[in-house]
Amino acid sequence: MRTVLIGGGKGAKAIIDLARGEFLKEFSMDIVCVVDPDTSAPGIIYAKELGIETSPDMHHALSWIENIELIIELTGADVVLEHLYRIMPTGAALIDHTFAHIFWDLVGAQERQRLQLEEITTLEKKIEQEHHFLQSLFDNIPDPVVVLDRNKKAIKINESFSRFTGFSFKNAMGKTCDELLADTELAKKCRETEYMLDEILLTGKAHTIVWKTEPPDEAYWEVTRTPIMDKEGRPDAILGIWHRITEKVKLRHEIESAEQRFKSFIDSANDWISIKDLEGRYLAVNPVCAHAFGKEVDDFIGKRPEEVLPEGLAHTINVHDQEVIDTNRHHTYEEIIQIDGIDHHFQTVRFPLSDYRGETVGSCTIMRDVTSEKQMQGQLVQASKLAAVGQLAAGVAHEINNPLTGVLAYAEEMMEDLPDDDEHRDDLKVIIRETLRCRDIVRNLLNFARQEEPKLEHVSPNEVVAESLRLVEKLPKFRNIIIEKRIKENIPPIQGDPRQLQQVVLNLMLNAADAMKEKGTIIIRTDYMRRQDRCIIAVQDNGPGIPENMIDKIFEPFFSTKGTNGLGLAVCWGIVERHRGSIEVDTPEQGGAVFQVILPAAKR
Repeated sequence: MRTVLIGGGKGAKAIIDLARGEFLKEFSMDIVCVVDPDTSAPGIIYAKELGIETSPDMHHALSWIENIELIIELTGADVVLEHLYRIMPTGAALIDHTFAHIFWDLVGAQERQRLQLEEITTLEKKIEQEHHFLQSLFDNIPDPVVVLDRNKKAIKINESFSRFTGFSFKNAMGKTCDELLADTELAKKCRETEYMLDEILLTGKAHTIVWKTEPPDEAYWEVTRTPIMDKEGRPDAILGIWHRITEKVKLRHEIESAEQRFKSFIDSANDWISIKDLEGRYLAVNPVCAHAFGKEVDDFIGKRPEEVLPEGLAHTINVHDQEVIDTNRHHTYEEIIQIDGIDHHFQTVRFPLSDYRGETVGSCTIMRDVTSEKQMQGQLVQASKLAAVGQLAAGVAHEINNPLTGVLAYAEEMMEDLPDDDEHRDDLKVIIRETLRCRDIVRNLLNFARQEEPKLEHVSPNEVVAESLRLVEKLPKFRNIIIEKRIKENIPPIQGDPRQLQQVVLNLMLNAADAMKEKGTIIIRTDYMRRQDRCIIAVQDNGPGIPENMIDKIFEPFFSTKGTNGLGLAVCWGIVERHRGSIEVDTPEQGGAVFQVILPAAKR
């Protein structure tokens, strides 16, 4: 339909676009001319660009254009419309500006359609991009992945699943997991756990399980099955993922084995071993260390020394640990720790612990009880002294004994020849008395030099004490002494010589009586240390005690604070040493002295 547009504004441009598009296929409109006196109007310029005739004069345009079928007036001016009615060609139809809204509606509809098409196109591209992204993401998952519908048949697999099973995406569709995994190492486990798929669809709950394949190609898989919900929140499909964790499991087994070996090592060690973090909390303690304080290993874990150990010991441990951490190097200490009332000597090594980055994360302590070695060293020194003195004493005693016998014989003979009132008799009595005293000293020297080997037999410590008490209770020097007996029942026997052990107890009690000037209280006690499997016979007095600077000398031969020959304690030491025991001395705060004879229990 040949059409002339009267008015070259934006409306004219919009109608030209409408006529050129496919929106009005049923209403074909051929715009042959656009009329407007303003040559810069948008419709005029657009028409010129498209090769459509333009004219500034409406009368001229309508007169020379042939076969005009439709005139559309867009000026909105009634004067123009009245003039147009007078000059329009016969047979031409007219749509004035009062009906032009039809075209604006069409233009609006076209614009909306265009926008909708653009939106749909954009959405389709976005969906395609997201689909490609999700598919790439799905295919790039290194683990085999499958999606099953409610009938437990595959509707999607990723490339890893395809490579693992040998099924292409097309061939996998509609097959069950049992069919897809039939030729893989997971076939048996798949059949065994198929019932779980029904549980997932029924409960809507995901589950994870570890599958272990049979040797020789033993492998571990972590299998996760997750329900995919529909918009009503009901399980509509199942996402299955198989993650191979063989290396992870084997590494964990190696770590567990290493931990077990480490635990077995420290648990079996006789040395005390402990590990602490930088804050001083115990991370590991071996049983021998915990049991020494009457505790279990769990009593230490996570706690600091002051929470589980005596205050003084805890302070020493904290100071030494901090020194190791501050210097970041190992240190060796000699420490004394009291256990069951007995001082134990330890050689202690402390060193820092580092992590894989070389940073200090804690400290380790290894403590070795060297009490026995210390005692043995002391016993060896004492034994060497006793042996040397014994050899000397034996030689000297024999050399002195003969002259003493002569002196004594001549003095006694002279006494017999002198009258009773002779003034020299008193001098001879002194000679005889002192000669007899020298003879007693010589006899003691000979007894000391002999050091007879004990005649061992099973003997009860309580019987040794009882027999010793029977011998001393009637002695005059014990008349004003209270003897307090603290005898522990059911003490195991020891392997010893009853006569020699009684001699030890007698000497200790006599020394105690002398120390108290024959007035006071003596406590005699027996006990059994189950952990060390040793028996104790202790003699305690409430005398003045022993000066600290003399404790190390009292067992040396000829050392005495009482003017005696100083062989009593040396003899006791020798007897106990030959019984594979030890003597310990302590001076309690309340005064006095305590001598403990410690002997191993007889083997049962």
